[in-house]
Amino acid sequence: MFDAEPLPSELEADQLYLERRITGFAPVRSRRASGDAFESPMLGSLRFAQMPPGRPSYWFGQIHMPDSRFALKIVCEVEADRAPGPDHIACAVAIRRLQVQDAMVCEPLINARLQELRPARRVSADDLVLTAIHLPPRPLIDARFELGFRARSAPDLSLTVVFARGAPASVRIDSDA
Repeated sequence: MFDAEPLPSELEADQLYLERRITGFAPVRSRRASGDAFESPMLGSLRFAQMPPGRPSYWFGQIHMPDSRFALKIVCEVEADRAPGPDHIACAVAIRRLQVQDAMVCEPLINARLQELRPARRVSADDLVLTAIHLPPRPLIDARFELGFRARSAPDLSLTVVFARGAPASVRIDSDA
């Protein structure tokens, strides 16, 4: 071909390649520091905890409920080091509003676990008080979350119910003693 441009020398081609590669780099974003604060009227005051790369970092705190002697502990896992999103807030508000229904659904599973460990103990749904909410990084998509309860009839027990796809799947019972 007579009208084709001559090929650039190898050195010129490398310069063009290097210039294009250098302009493609984005500045490295600094990571959020552990202990940063996040304030929300629905979640209260949360503090950030940085986790190693590959594991979700989380925000944690507690809010005092006017109708309970127990504080409500809230943990919101996040991807990277983002602040809790509207999905975290919406899920926490919905869980707080439905805490009586959740207690009723959890009661049979909690009593079955209590019978395995301590045959003489039982709790009723009226005894259960919501004391902890642990949400995953994407609470509207992820299929698992945890709720913590205390029983007025057994205040030394901490009852953690793991929900899978909206239904209670397992129970962990810890004792303060």
